[in-house]
Amino acid sequence: MQHNMINFDIDKIVNYLKPLCGQLNELYNWNANLTALIPLQILAQEKLDELNSKSFYEKEVTLKAILRPHLIAAHINDTILFDKLTMWIIKEWGGIKAANEESTKLLIQEFLKSRTAKFERIASISKVAAYMFPEECIIYDSRVAYSLNWILLSQNAGHKFFPIPEGRNSKMSAFNMDTLIRLKYVHKYVAPDKTSLSNKKYISKIDSELYISKERAYQTLNFLIKEIAKRLWVGQKEKCAQLFFTEMLLFSIANREVFLDITKHFSDDAYTSHQRSIEPSFQ
Repeated sequence: MQHNMINFDIDKIVNYLKPLCGQLNELYNWNANLTALIPLQILAQEKLDELNSKSFYEKEVTLKAILRPHLIAAHINDTILFDKLTMWIIKEWGGIKAANEESTKLLIQEFLKSRTAKFERIASISKVAAYMFPEECIIYDSRVAYSLNWILLSQNAGHKFFPIPEGRNSKMSAFNMDTLIRLKYVHKYVAPDKTSLSNKKYISKIDSELYISKERAYQTLNFLIKEIAKRLWVGQKEKCAQLFFTEMLLFSIANREVFLDITKHFSDDAYTSHQRSIEPSFQ
């Protein structure tokens, strides 16, 4: 698949994710506190109790179906409620507690007018976008980008990568994806001479060859996930659900499956290199 001259091998990405699709119910482990939706009159206590009795996966799927119509209606009829709901999505459901409300509201309004999102605060804005426009948008956060970049890198499924929003996950920090990407393409970073390293933009200039620009990142991500989803859930889910479940899958595997894959990948490489170094040389 080609999007604005960016090539991705969709089949390789789908082949990586396909064996994990049937495990999504067990893999998804995000458990948001929904209590604040009671005073906002989105949930009654009985419904909250019902949701909390479900698996995290079932709870999430049901919540999306309940909350979206309220969000759409509030956007049209009740600005105050809309702002409260979007802040709840970002801060409580999304876990971005430190989000500045005033600046975030402005960015949301800009997105709703232009339907394009700046990379600034993309993890926040895309959460609202995914709720409101599930057939077009997914959440662009650090876990989704981390998982997708690893698949692109490890499966040789693309040579352009997605900028990763800031995150606080210790496993993802331990194996920094940007470093892994640069190591694979380390030949690009070899300095022709010492003086060239005096250029303060030495790294960013080379990075621009490997990373999709921040201005195009969200548009490209949504386009790519649509193509992946079509093949990943063939005959299984409607269009908006395909995007949603693909995003859920990428989010879910970052913290464990991708981490295990990374450590195994480099452990195997290290073992192979070690074995070669100790093998006797026969003349």
